Amino acid sequence: MQSTTTGPSIIGASEQGAEQIEKLSGTAQETVNRLADATAARVRDLGAKGEQMRQQWMDTQEQWVGSARECVRGHPIASVAIAVGVGLLLSRLTSRQ
Repeated sequence: MQSTTTGPSIIGASEQGAEQIEKLSGTAQETVNRLADATAARVRDLGAKGEQMRQQWMDTQEQWVGSARECVRGHPIASVAIAVGVGLLLSRLTSRQ
């Protein structure tokens, strides 16, 4: 009869498998961390860009309102006539016949 010595080789293989799993797990964790860091940086950049665009829009809006006020103060009768004309036009467009 031949005796088989599969016991020690199985234990060695399981240890190697455990080492490989631990190594892959560490590599996966590093990859996830790098991806999370890159994503967080991108989100911060987009947030800053969004805030900058919002501020530009607010500045532009303030300029438009200021220009409109100057125009109304400079030409009050023409401004009222334009407002009446736009009102009539909108009422015709939205009225049902």
